Parts: sequence; structure tokens; C-alpha cells
Amino acid sequence: METLRSDLRLAIRMLLKKPGFTAAAVITLALGIAVNATMFSMVSAFLLRRPPGREPERVAVVSSVNPAPGFQADANPVSAPNYFAWRDANHVFAATSAANQSRTVSLSTQPSPALTGQTASVGQPESLRSAAVTPNYFTVLDVPPQLGRDFADGEDQPGRDHVVILSHQLWERRFGSDASLIGRTVRLNRENYTVIGVMPANFNLLGFTPQLWTPLVLTAADQTAAAHQDRSLYLFARLKPGVTLQQARAEFTTLAHRAEESFPESEKGWGAAVRTLPDFLVYSFGIRNALALMMTTVGFVLMIACANVAGLLLARAAGRRKELAIRIALGAGRLRIVRQLLTEGLVLSLLGGGLGLLFTYWGINFLRANMTFNDAISAVPLRLDWNVLLFALAVSLLSAVLCAIAPALSASRTDVNTSLKDQSRAATAGRSHSRLRTSMVSAEIALALFLLVGTGLLIRGIFLIDHQDLGFRPDHLLTASVTLDHSHYNDDASQSVFVRDVISLLRRIPGVDNVAAASDLPATGPESVTLRIKDQPELPANQRFSTRNIVVTAEYFRAAGISVLRGRTFTELDNSTAPRVVVVNQEFVHRDLSDQDPLGKQIRLDVHGAAPEWSQIIGVVANVKSYSEETNDDPAVYESFLQRPVPSFSFMLSASSDPNALASALRNAVAQVDAELPLARVMSMPALLERQRGGNPLFLNMLSTFATLALILAAIGIYGLIAYSVGQRTHEIGIRMALGASNPDVLRMILWQGMKMSAIGAAIGFVLALPLPKVFEAMFYGLHLSEPRLYIIVPIAIIAVAMLATYIPGRRATRVDPHGRLTPGIMHIATDTRSHPRCLLLRSIAQ
Repeated sequence: METLRSDLRLAIRMLLKKPGFTAAAVITLALGIAVNATMFSMVSAFLLRRPPGREPERVAVVSSVNPAPGFQADANPVSAPNYFAWRDANHVFAATSAANQSRTVSLSTQPSPALTGQTASVGQPESLRSAAVTPNYFTVLDVPPQLGRDFADGEDQPGRDHVVILSHQLWERRFGSDASLIGRTVRLNRENYTVIGVMPANFNLLGFTPQLWTPLVLTAADQTAAAHQDRSLYLFARLKPGVTLQQARAEFTTLAHRAEESFPESEKGWGAAVRTLPDFLVYSFGIRNALALMMTTVGFVLMIACANVAGLLLARAAGRRKELAIRIALGAGRLRIVRQLLTEGLVLSLLGGGLGLLFTYWGINFLRANMTFNDAISAVPLRLDWNVLLFALAVSLLSAVLCAIAPALSASRTDVNTSLKDQSRAATAGRSHSRLRTSMVSAEIALALFLLVGTGLLIRGIFLIDHQDLGFRPDHLLTASVTLDHSHYNDDASQSVFVRDVISLLRRIPGVDNVAAASDLPATGPESVTLRIKDQPELPANQRFSTRNIVVTAEYFRAAGISVLRGRTFTELDNSTAPRVVVVNQEFVHRDLSDQDPLGKQIRLDVHGAAPEWSQIIGVVANVKSYSEETNDDPAVYESFLQRPVPSFSFMLSASSDPNALASALRNAVAQVDAELPLARVMSMPALLERQRGGNPLFLNMLSTFATLALILAAIGIYGLIAYSVGQRTHEIGIRMALGASNPDVLRMILWQGMKMSAIGAAIGFVLALPLPKVFEAMFYGLHLSEPRLYIIVPIAIIAVAMLATYIPGRRATRVDPHGRLTPGIMHIATDTRSHPRCLLLRSIAQ
């Protein structure tokens, strides 16, 4: 410890003697450590955050495995019949619960006359995300409510199910943290529910953001064979003591095979996946690959920063050759020298880490302010926690080793005899230092090129996706989603009347060109269903054609600007009394009908909850992207809203001017028809699409920032190396100029030195970047990258920046005064021999 204290005191004194050097090294390391710690705060929040409850690793989540390939095909919900069968047949779970996490309810203000004075006042009607769960859901997770109680057995039966548990956020925001709310009633979907509990503030499962929970009511209809097609439940279960996850997976594989054998029509090819709760939450959120890419990127930035600081330490060690030689001559061993220089690197890294934490705090605040583009992201607590602090400390220690190990080992091999002689006779003493610094700078250039190519590929790929032709016109569209409650709209007729009345009012609004309603807005992910085509052989359930299914009103295609290619679209006459008709897109004709004439052909859609009926194709429309972030086209079938109304849909208004100006009129029109029905997500279509892909700009901005920082650091490294080299070779350059070398000759020599380093680094980075397109396509589903121009533009840009960094010290070298750098004797000899024939060789060498 005494030796360590001595080394620390000496290191601090040496660093204080060179404040400029110390400041440059500390700031460089602080930037590298800060970007790593800031990105790691996202890793800590998304991947390392422990789910609430006791032993969450012992909680398993069971999901379905779709036989059709697709994004996260093994994380689909489970059907209610499979929940009942697997709950009773498994031998690995102590308790099994189910949850439907995708429901929506309306929270309104209208009290029941019988409960006047007892109903909580909650403001304007609001559409909220909710979850319907079995009574033992919170018991399985082992998270009791903060206030009140959990669901009781039997409260999942019709008539006893009007109880609700609120999230802590909703309790604070809408009810002012009123503890007396327990036992009072609120209005959900126009019915009175008794508040029985409030969950803790930290109860938040990644990706699931319900504002309240109600009992999951499952009836006899949910246990029929037809109910196997409705997959809407995730199973949460606690493993029995001593049972492993592998045993649970083996058992549920067997149970899935049993379901396939019993119900081949709906379960053919489907399987079951079992994951621990933490693993499932991270996997289903789909952010692991993006965070891995970001951490790799900032890791490279840190390596470049460390290489720069190592170069500074090498230059400083070269200037301390005599000091180190004296220490060795006085008895200091090689290990002692290495330890001292490592201690100096440690002090630098800890100072950089301290400053980096300040930068990290600002960076986390910036991320938090920009990560509000959807509810699931906003709910993740991003903060400077202990994980981030420990990571910053570990990175600082790693930086100390990366920065100081090479200079320390190089300095420990100092030749005592050579270093103690006159400096003018030891012009080549720093050659090993120069080679090492050259290697470091070449590595920096390689990493910078690698990052710039990778960032360029991602930016180009996402830019093409964001600016692709979606197949419709999103401009001048105002949208709003509606969910009709079953208590007031319990049949097709009432749902159709509501849509008809609202559309009639909306058409009268000045500035509205067209009004439509649709079960799914364009490019927002409509559901897929299987189908049969009349007069074609019937295929097994797992081999049937699938198609996107959208229910629309008559003006939908005009409002969205979707081109009609053949036939006609819907009219008001295509109602419940008319023969069933559908409109298909061009991809449906190509893929499912093999480009045959579609008009007049009949198809039957397998829609859960709807009676299967044959429908005639009356028209073909242009392709519309199923998702705004996908480049492929899917088959799509459009049904008439008047022939199959749906309770959850969106209004779409086409405006002749700014659509946002119509938001108030839209709300008023809906309120005139039903004052207790809330609207959700009232926004323009471009804003909705931006919200849907809201993470892309932030993701690309961060990647661009990191790649630019890497390029700047690499340029600084080149500049530092060349400037140091020019300073060390001033004596040599003076001799060359005395022997006849001109200023352009010296400048070309310096530029050639920078060109060699840049070319070597660029070549290495080019080779490393070649497989990046395939790597990204494997990491990100649906992303197809092909931009060969980047492999030409980026190396040229890297070399141009490197040459610019080399030019500045090169120009300084041309201003060396040989008369001031050489002794009179050497200058006299050089002047006398310029014209001598024997000097030709020396002059050629000098040039």
C-alpha cells in the first residue's frame, strides 16, 4: 500500500506538470466512457431490470409457436381451450394463470343514478389500455396490491366480475392518489366497477403497459373447438420446487403435440414455447439486437479513444527516456517501471471516468426526453443506477489498461546506455514508439471506417423504408380510433348505426373531402386470416393461404387514395341484406390466384367469431404495405363494414387543408352521437406513422453521432502522430532541406507517411465491413441492405480526412529553418557539397 501511495503521488505530480496533456487525455477518455455508460443505462433499464415479485426466474411464460415463419413466431398468445387443457394436464407448474394484455376500455364520468355521490369523478371519457387476468394472476407473480386487495376466487364468473385494480400511475393521474377510492365505483365501458386495489408504482412488466386490470371471464364458448383459432392469452405460471425450465419445455412440447392430434384443423403445426419471465419480456420486446449493436458501436468508440490516449502516453514516454533510464540505472526493475506508468494511466482513466459520469447524466436526461414515442418505451425507467455506476468504473479500469499497457511495456525496454547519451546522437531511439503509434492510428482508421460503413448501411436502409411508397396517400388524413363497448353496442345493427350516424355528421364539416371507417388503418398491421378459394382443392389447415383482412366502409379507398385497378369497390348497397362481396389487392391476385382473372371468383375467410360465408371478388386495388417498416407486400382482402361490422375500428378523414384543424370537430361529432364514448389517438396519419416508427430517428441520430465521434477521434489521432513525428524529425528535416530538399519535397514526404497509415487502416476496415449487410439482415427482421457505393465513398472520405489531418503538421514541417536547426559546421559542409557530384545520392535521399 505504501508503494501504491507513492506511485499515486508521483503520477499526480507528473500529470499536474503537463496540464495540457492531462486535459486532452481526460476529455478524450471522458467522451469514450460517457457514450458507453449512457448506452449501458439502456441495457440496464431494458435487459437487466429485475421484474417485480418473488423469484421472477421461477415464473414461466407459455406462448404459442406459429408454424409460419415471421417475426417472433414463437411468442404468439395461446388459445383459451389450450389454457384450460394445459393448466389441468401439466405436472410442472404449481399454479397457472392467464392474461389478455391487449384489451381497451373506456373510463367515463357518467355515474349510475343509484350510486350518485358514491361514484368517483374522473374527468372526461378516456380510452385506456387494460388487461383481463385470471384471479390468481398477481398471486403467481407474487406482487400484492399496494392498497386494497387482489382478485378473489369466483370473481371471474359473470355477474361477479365488475371489480377493477388500478395501476399506480392511473391512481395518481386521474384520482389524485386518493386512498379512499378503494371500495368506490368507476365507470368502465358504461358499467360500474368497484375499485378493490391499487398496484405498487414499480409493478411494470416490460412491454405490457395496462392502466388497469379486470377479471378474465371465460365461458363455455371459450372451450369449444372453434375457440382454438382465437389466440389471445399469455400463460404465466410458477414452477414447482425442483422442476427445471427444460422439464417444463419438454412437457409442453408433448401437450402441444396432443393438441395438434386432437384439433388438427386449428392446431396443425403449432407448438408451445416456455421461457422464464425475464427472458420472455426481453425477447418479446425485441430490443436486444438493437442494444447489442449500439453497445458494439460505442465499444469501438472507446477503443479509438483509448488508442488516442495511448498515443499521447507513448509520446510522453519518449520524452521521458532519460528520466526512465536514470530510474533503471538506479535499480528500478522493469515491473516497477510498468507499474508506475500503469498507475499514471489509472489516474487518467479515473479522472476521465468522473468527468464521463457528468456527461452520462446529461446523456441519460437527453435519452429520457426523446424516448417518449410510445407508452411501452416511456414506461421504462431510464436512470443513472448502480449498474451504470459499476459499469462506468469497470470501463474506466479497462481504459487504464488499454491506454497504458503498451506505453508501459515499451518504456520498460528503454536502452539505458543509448538514452543517457546526447539526444542529438539518438535520433532513432524512438523508432519503436513510432511503429507502435503508427499501428494504433491505423487501427483507429480501420475502426472508424467500419463504423461509418455500418452506420451508413443502417441509415440508408431505414431511410428507404421510411420514404418508401406505402401504396396510399397519408397526407391530409386525420385518424382516430374507437372501441365500442359490448354493453351498449352488443350487435351488428347497433355498431353499423353508430358508424353511419358519425360519418353523416363528419361529412358536413367544412374542409372534409371524404370520411371512412376501417378495422385497421393502412400500414398499421392488420390481422391475418386463412381462407379457402372455391373450386380449388381444400388444403390442410396449416397449408391454407393466408391474407391480411381489413373491414372498411364505402369511401375508404377514396379517402386513403388507394388506386382501383379492376372492377369496383364497395357502395352503400353492399349491406347486410346483399350478397357478400370482397375487394382484393394485386398481391392477392398474384400469390393466391396465380394471376388469374379474380373478378367473380369466390373465397371464404376463416375469421374467428364470424360465420364462414362465401364472398365474391368484385374489385382489385393497389398494394398497400401491411406495416410502414416493411418492404414486402402481403395479400389483402377487404370486407364491407355494412356486411361485417366490428366493434373496434378507426375513423379516417380526408381534408383539403391541415387535417389537425379538424380534430375538435371530429370529437364533437362523436360526442353528439355518444357523449360517453372516448376517442383514442386523434392524430394525423403522418404523425401516426412517425409514432409507429418513432425510435428510428433517435436510433439513427445516436449511430451517426457515434460514428462521427469515431471519425473525429481518428483524425485527431492521425494529427497527433504526424505532429509528434514532425517535432521529433525536425533535426532530420533540417538536414534534408540543407542538402537541397524543397518545401514541396518535405510536404510530400509527410503526406506520404499519413497516406500509408490511412491506406493500411482503410484496407483493414474495408475487409471487416464486407459482411455487414448480411449481419444486419440477420439481426433485424425485414431489413434488406445493398449499398455498394458506401464501400467506395466511405474509404475516400476517411482518407481525405486523414490527409487533411496530415496536411497541417506537414505545412509546419516546410517552415523548418535549417540555419536555426543545424550547427554551423554541419551547415557549412552541406552548403559546400550541394554541387558536388558525390552529393547526388544524398540529395536524392533528402528528396
